[in-house]
Amino acid sequence: MDKTEAVDFSPYYSNKEIRKKIDKLLHFNAIIQSSLGIDSTNKEKDQAHDATRKIKFEIATMDSVFAEHCFPEYK
Repeated sequence: MDKTEAVDFSPYYSNKEIRKKIDKLLHFNAIIQSSLGIDSTNKEKDQAHDATRKIKFEIATMDSVFAEHCFPEYK
């Protein structure tokens, strides 16, 4: 199964409740990332990356394929 087929069978695309929960987490992540700027300290950047890792983990509990697809840089 290639990556495209795996995403098509993803619960994100087939379950409205899961999609709603994941969208809320993605929105929260967007807020965190958009608050970073060129004047952000290393501590603030680290906190944002930690929060993103937690969000990826929460999404992965609902849909691991979608989480990996959205956050490939976070292991």
